[in-house]
Amino acid sequence: MNSLRSMWAKRFKPEKNVLLSYSLFMLIVVAGASSLLGIVLTGFVRGHVIRMHASFYADSLSSAFSSTLPGASKEELARAHDSLEREGLLMHVKTMSIWDSSGVLLYGEASPFIGAVGNDPLVDAQSGSLRFIYKTTSVRGMFDLPRGDLALYLPIRDLRSTVIGVIGLIESDEGLADDLGIAARTIALYVSFAGVAIYASLFMLYFRSYRRQSLYSARLKKSKESIIFAMSSLSSLRDQETGGHLERCEEYVRLLAGELREDRIFRRYVDAEYIESLANVAPLHDIGKVGIDDAILRKPGKLTPDEYEIMKTHCALGASILEAARERLPFESELELAIELTRHHHERWDGTGYPYGLSGESIPLSARIMAIADVYDALRSERYYKKAIGHAESLKIIKAGAGTQFDPRLLFIVETCSDKLERIYNGTPCIS
Repeated sequence: MNSLRSMWAKRFKPEKNVLLSYSLFMLIVVAGASSLLGIVLTGFVRGHVIRMHASFYADSLSSAFSSTLPGASKEELARAHDSLEREGLLMHVKTMSIWDSSGVLLYGEASPFIGAVGNDPLVDAQSGSLRFIYKTTSVRGMFDLPRGDLALYLPIRDLRSTVIGVIGLIESDEGLADDLGIAARTIALYVSFAGVAIYASLFMLYFRSYRRQSLYSARLKKSKESIIFAMSSLSSLRDQETGGHLERCEEYVRLLAGELREDRIFRRYVDAEYIESLANVAPLHDIGKVGIDDAILRKPGKLTPDEYEIMKTHCALGASILEAARERLPFESELELAIELTRHHHERWDGTGYPYGLSGESIPLSARIMAIADVYDALRSERYYKKAIGHAESLKIIKAGAGTQFDPRLLFIVETCSDKLERIYNGTPCIS
């Protein structure tokens, strides 16, 4: 097919479901951001609660052993351990171990985490730092926390804040994990509510802007159509064609292109946008007649050969007028379609038309459709030089031009919508 038609199909593909696309995009973005935020906050809360948990043990246990160390026997340390358990300060603690400041184990069992090269928690605690290691198992849900054992290494300080030993605790995670799980799910719930509120706010802002833009676009479209029709009317006023010619040509083209859309050969590029654009610019097809002298344009009889040559220039002249308008636009518009339609709607399928003598598919599809619409209305209408012809006879003449004046593949649509063509000419609404 003609390269102009392919270019048109690519450049003017309609944007469908803009509001739905934006809504889904924002929903995905907000949901993803909310999930990520929930995970980050859950991890932060987990670490914060464990650090506070470790600080509690450090404050309560350091004072209990600071007076006992150094020099305490294993029995004294065991009695201190039993006393802390009776006071309820070691809930969920499975094992407790105590080292002196030099790292010698004084009480309990050696921890499996001790001795890690470059990351020994005992060494860190001896230097005065509080260390914890969370030995985790599997995770059941996105916002569920890992379960396992919590190992705490707490420095024991004397009254001068000197580290005199280290307490190691292995704590069962059951109670702590339950508390953290509740906190995580609460955070997830709040984050979800916040995400829904943000999405609803963004959607309402966009929807209001979209409605305003749609209203503005609709008004702009109506204004554009009015300007096109006003420009087109200049030629018909001078030509004094029968009333309604431009309006009828617009409807003929819309009807013919709509029927053509159902054909498997043309449906690839004849879409709703193409049809509407083609119908919008159809009234411009004879705008070049504004440059033809009245003596020729209104001549009641047959034109001389020289006059006919002048008349044929209205196609190129009209295209030039529209090209001048197009040059003022920094973007592609319907004028591209208007220019090819205006320039070529008098070309003939066999190559004997004007202004360039194009033939076959080298003639733009828009011009081939316009040719059928223009000839049908011209046959039906009374002019200076001819009487009006009836519907049946007009169709017969058009069919006789198959393969010579008209694209033979397009004439099937004339058969398909014959009754609708007549209704348009008679001003009767077409019933789909």
